[in-house]
Amino acid sequence: MNAEIACQASWAGNFGRPRCPRCGSVLLVAEQSAFNLNGGIRHNWACDDCGEEFATAIRVLPPHA
Repeated sequence: MNAEIACQASWAGNFGRPRCPRCGSVLLVAEQSAFNLNGGIRHNWACDDCGEEFATAIRVLPPHA
C-alpha cells in the first residue's frame, strides 16, 4: 500500500501512526475518514496536545484504467 501524504506530516515508526506536524505528538485515531470512488481514503486529524489539524490520504485500490 502506498501512502500519499496530503500535507507535510511525518509518520511515526509505531504502527504507521502519523505525528503532528507542529508538536510531533503521535496521533492514534483520525477525527474523520472518508472513502472515495477513486480507491483512496482521506483521514482528517486533530492533535490533542496542540490543536493542529491536518489531513492524510492513502490509496487502497489500484487506479482505474
